[in-house]
Amino acid sequence: MIKMEKQELEELLFKYDAALKIINTKFEIMYKELNNNDYNCIEHIKKRIKSIPSIYNKLRKDGYDITIENIKNEIHDIAGIRIICSFMKDIETVERLIEQDKDIIIIKRKDYITKPKESGYSSLHLLVKIPINLLDRKEYVEVEIQLRTIAMDMWASLEHKLLYKNKIVIDNKYHKFIKDFSVTSRNIDYLMEKMIIESDKYSLKEDDRRQYIDKINIIEQCSFLKYKLAERQLYEKVQNISYELSTTKDINPIEHIKSRIKSPYSIVKKLEKLNYEVTEENMNSHIHDLVGIRIVCSFLSDLEEIKDIIENDNSIIIIKRKNYIDNPKPNGYRSYHYNVLIPIKMINKTEYVEAEIQIRTIAMDMWATLEHKICYKKNGNIPKVMKENLKEISNYINIMDKRIDSIINGNKKDEIKKLELKKHTYSF
Repeated sequence: MIKMEKQELEELLFKYDAALKIINTKFEIMYKELNNNDYNCIEHIKKRIKSIPSIYNKLRKDGYDITIENIKNEIHDIAGIRIICSFMKDIETVERLIEQDKDIIIIKRKDYITKPKESGYSSLHLLVKIPINLLDRKEYVEVEIQLRTIAMDMWASLEHKLLYKNKIVIDNKYHKFIKDFSVTSRNIDYLMEKMIIESDKYSLKEDDRRQYIDKINIIEQCSFLKYKLAERQLYEKVQNISYELSTTKDINPIEHIKSRIKSPYSIVKKLEKLNYEVTEENMNSHIHDLVGIRIVCSFLSDLEEIKDIIENDNSIIIIKRKNYIDNPKPNGYRSYHYNVLIPIKMINKTEYVEAEIQIRTIAMDMWATLEHKICYKKNGNIPKVMKENLKEISNYINIMDKRIDSIINGNKKDEIKKLELKKHTYSF
């Protein structure tokens, strides 16, 4: 490209970046507002601007010359944002909220959920225009919004890494396995959707929750400063690890990172479960996962790499390890847990704050997140058959994880059979 065209491209990408920031802010606000409710239908948000090499490759693939006009007219997903929802009904909720926003103009809707792509890909795509204010005018810029469930995102992320991971040749039988896996992911969606609807009848009524108000007020009056500082420091540490891996490896083994400080309600319930009085002293002494960070990886083999990084980090002190992958919890939960001490430098002292690090695959995270939403605030009232179904799905996901890992590691001796969840076994 000549110099003038390069400048035009930079100006064009600046506009896409501005539009993406505007719509991302809207979704971040939506997420925070939904988070104030008992139930948040948004799990997490991902955004990206298409790289210049990707833009050029897409034009060449579609048979277009590399010009500014062709970039403007032929590529509609330069700016993209992905909203990951828990269940399929949540996609409808978020779509309605988008339709109600007067600043977002929907110009095209592609439903790959009811009509998946040939590859098995499922998602709802909305092509929208976002107004940005320039010095002398208002301009509308295209942004692609993808709405999908955790199960759909799990499949899409793993499929992308399986097909694009360097030096891995995928033969036809594995392509078929990947497509069968997409059908299984949809079955998981339907089964989990059925369970969340069924579980609603076992939720605590408002009158039942009032008994916790006084105790929650006690926790809300506690000082959380050191925990907030620990969460921020630990999150930044793992973000830096992820950034370094993304620049030094062909494929970043870390899918995403989540951090949180336990809610007052959860703290009260945990202290009661442990038979402790609800006080600040007991909270500080007996709640060991008040600060938590979750590192979600793509494949089982990635977990070992991230474990090694955590265990060799001299800035944290590991005080306990729990392997729930080889030894899952009775309900089917799988993850690696580390209880660690984080040194927090405050104005007049250094204090060590306990935190929990969880490391799991995207498939494990999908199950754990949905299981939590199905069982949360049900006060142990979930029927036995539903618990058994959840555990069976967990066992199935574990098999799926191992088979996917065998593909990525080129283990041709491992026979890959069609994955299938038997719908008729899931009744309530």
